[in-house]
Amino acid sequence: MKIVDTSLWIEFLRRRGDPEAKHAVARLLEADQAAYSCPIRFELLAGVRPEEEADLAQALGFIHHLRFEPEDWCAAARLERQIRNQGVSVPRNDLFVATIAIRTGIPVACRDAHFDAIQGVAGDKLVVEQL
Repeated sequence: MKIVDTSLWIEFLRRRGDPEAKHAVARLLEADQAAYSCPIRFELLAGVRPEEEADLAQALGFIHHLRFEPEDWCAAARLERQIRNQGVSVPRNDLFVATIAIRTGIPVACRDAHFDAIQGVAGDKLVVEQL
């Protein structure tokens, strides 16, 4: 299983998205190995037209949903402090996704350099697959 980050979903959903990204996400979906979390759902919902919202919700209903647990708030805050101490700034939604990935041991599939920056601090606890 892999957490499919918003950066890959955008490529997958674009009519002219990158074929390699489209194929990678399609393989994960066909194998029932794609997962998402609430921060990813939020980012996708924020980017769709109102008439596409129901279709997106239906599509996400077929994918594994990884919850952000109460203990994840403290873990995300610790991770953000560590990253800031390194002089790096990343969006909090990416920190939330990384926190879930670290807790579950599930890799993040993405096209987002922020996850490489987080991995630079989290080490091998965070597996990032740039596609």
